[in-house]
Amino acid sequence: MRTALFLAAVPALVLAAPDHAPKITSLKFSGQGCPNDSGSVKAVYGELGDNPAFTFGQLKGDDTGACELHIQSSGGSQGWQVAVKEVTYEGNVKLSSGSQLDTITSAYWSEHAADTSVLRGSIACTGPDIKDYVKVKSSTTDLTWSKCTGADGNPGILNVNARPVVQGKSGTYDISKATWGLQWRKC
Repeated sequence: MRTALFLAAVPALVLAAPDHAPKITSLKFSGQGCPNDSGSVKAVYGELGDNPAFTFGQLKGDDTGACELHIQSSGGSQGWQVAVKEVTYEGNVKLSSGSQLDTITSAYWSEHAADTSVLRGSIACTGPDIKDYVKVKSSTTDLTWSKCTGADGNPGILNVNARPVVQGKSGTYDISKATWGLQWRKC
């Protein structure tokens, strides 16, 4: 009985966030969906907690778009690694029957740029046209971990590329928000 209780507690330790989440010290962005110096991307919260969120003012179109965020942070608890496990996009979408909106998210840490996680989500229109505010969620089990935070609480530079793509007959998107689900582990 004691063995079963111990094993059941281990996953909770792996998923628990640190006492102090890293504070975002720099948020830079690039791409046609968020031009440099446009002010079109804002962090909803000032830290990389369990669910950081970002708002977009120009991530819209009728085919494909892209917005890459480059985030630096510090001040987190020492001895932790973090990875992007899921992403939820929200916004106004119009799709004609036979079309779909795909969301393709690439996440990597600058220290290990070749090690990239890709998260894919989609919403398909098979019946009457969709004209609604929607949420598109995607997740991955192929996690790309940050470096281990040191005394400065810096997990490294996180780069996340958001790419909405309309496929099929016709459609438009106006992505207004992205919320990330982060996973933490001790190192």
